[in-house]
Amino acid sequence: MTWHEWLPYVVFAVTFTASILSGMAGGGGGFIITPFYIAIGLTPQQSIATGKLGALGLDAGAIAAFRGKIKQYRNFTFFLMLIAIGVGFLSSYFIRNIKNENLQLVMGTMNLAMIPLLFIRHHHLRSRRKHYVLRLMSVLAIMAILLLQGTFSSGIGSLVNVFLILFFGFSALEASLIKRQTSIALDVVVLAGLLGAGLINYKYGLIGMAGGATGGFIGSRFALHEGERFARYALMVFMLVSGIWLVVSA
Repeated sequence: MTWHEWLPYVVFAVTFTASILSGMAGGGGGFIITPFYIAIGLTPQQSIATGKLGALGLDAGAIAAFRGKIKQYRNFTFFLMLIAIGVGFLSSYFIRNIKNENLQLVMGTMNLAMIPLLFIRHHHLRSRRKHYVLRLMSVLAIMAILLLQGTFSSGIGSLVNVFLILFFGFSALEASLIKRQTSIALDVVVLAGLLGAGLINYKYGLIGMAGGATGGFIGSRFALHEGERFARYALMVFMLVSGIWLVVSA
């Protein structure tokens, strides 16, 4: 078989593995999947757009893994989903209009800058303050993170977990579930805004969705038993390598 004939299997393997790590660590899979799509020949815009399908699968798999295991906060989640829908329209506009060379450089720099944040251990965080002003500022920060997540990479969305834990008092797993549900709303709107733009590779995207759903379910099951340490170090290696590659090749 030629390289191109093997490629669909490689796409599945990479998205499956990245989604397991993301499910275990509470996020970060986008920092692997998006550079991978660029490496196999998609443009940065196409890589982000195509990766949204995989992100949908990952989030759906994670939500299925948490079902019946984690308490749900439907009103608060619905509030964040409304914010994500509004942010999604902005993200799809930015993806359409940012030049590819600038986008790749930003993505590479973001990969490298985000590495230290992997070592914020969500399971060890505890809510410290519940002041209403701080909560308002936290919501504004979450809006900014969702915009970056929608425009550049799903990986950065793991920061939402940190704010939900510190300023709203959710447990690590509750925060992860809320973030996954919010991300689905965000990615659906971004994908809808990109329809007809020729940026979504549906073949790879649907394969990635299958890999993401399977890996997200498995990784989230591990997370229920706090198996996140290995995932964080593995994500760090992938982010370091892909970040350097994106910046050098931009």
